[in-house]
Amino acid sequence: MRLIINLRRAAFSLGCLLAVLALIAGGCGNDDAADTSGTPTVVPTTPIDTPAVVVTTSIWGDVVANVACDGLADVTTLIPPGGDPHAFQPSLQDRGRMESAALVVTNGLHLEEGLEDTLEAVEESGTPVFHMADHISTIEYGSMNRDEHEDEHGHEDDEHEDEHGHEDDEHEDEHGHEDDEHEDEHGHEDDEHEDEHGHAHGGADPHVWFDPIRVADALPALSQALATQAGLDAGALQECVAAYRSELIALDAEVEEILAPLHSEDRLLITNHDALGYFANRYGFQLIGTVIPGGSTLAEANPAGLQELVHLIEETGVAAIFSETTHSTDDADALGRAAGVKVLSLNTGSLGPAGSGADTYIGFMRTNAQVIIEGLG
Repeated sequence: MRLIINLRRAAFSLGCLLAVLALIAGGCGNDDAADTSGTPTVVPTTPIDTPAVVVTTSIWGDVVANVACDGLADVTTLIPPGGDPHAFQPSLQDRGRMESAALVVTNGLHLEEGLEDTLEAVEESGTPVFHMADHISTIEYGSMNRDEHEDEHGHEDDEHEDEHGHEDDEHEDEHGHEDDEHEDEHGHEDDEHEDEHGHAHGGADPHVWFDPIRVADALPALSQALATQAGLDAGALQECVAAYRSELIALDAEVEEILAPLHSEDRLLITNHDALGYFANRYGFQLIGTVIPGGSTLAEANPAGLQELVHLIEETGVAAIFSETTHSTDDADALGRAAGVKVLSLNTGSLGPAGSGADTYIGFMRTNAQVIIEGLG
């Protein structure tokens, strides 16, 4: 009897064990079924890095982003909107960003004065640096000054030709030297000479972005650098360039239309510093004076020069002085009060803040044209 009871207990234990094993097997089977029920299995993948392109100014940053359109590159700028490219000083973090980039895009021609040593070191470390101004036909500082656009009979040079009939598009001096050589009559490169009004002479003007057609003409070279140096798709870049070039040509026509009400005798500019030479060259203006002598905001205004500008404003009847969003307006405001004219602010070395209407290059040019017609119209 006791043997039978022990056998029954053993059979019961064996049954329980088999039941447990069946449950385990059933659970594993259900897991397999879940894998084939239509729910996809996520397989980790390694993300493809988008080439990083670091650009010095927000203006060129927007241009580069339009050439590398639809996210072909991760475009970032060093100098924030509102920053002065003449005065910006890079941090160690900025240098690290440039050294790790596939390509660095800069204006060149000594515009980014505080960045030059760092850019040179970055390039020596192996990061390619593309200088926009190297691919744009330049003009010299002071080439659009009023006294240089009148011949010996006092006639204004409306066709932008020198005394030998050479048009500005040829950019040649009286000896046949092109501006690309940046040499004066003595063979000195980039030497600047200032007259009594603070106009700088000699040396290429770096503010090349103020002519949208010159910018449009530089797009193929930028596209090639993005393809060969940063590894971007050349075919996609070509489509981006074609579309953006059309927008810039339309922008040029729009600026012409905005400025059309201004008569030639009213197209006289007094600006904070000598930054609008290319704008004047393109749209038929003359730069008759600057609050800060020369082409850099790092210079300082002087009382004698400001007093001379007061007399000049009285003589010419200029209706407005144009200050800059990237620089203090104190001196320009003082000049405006002394001369009895209004002071309006232009975006010059930087795009405007988001939502300002000047937060793209196209908006930047359009807004500046509207401010100028408001001031002088």
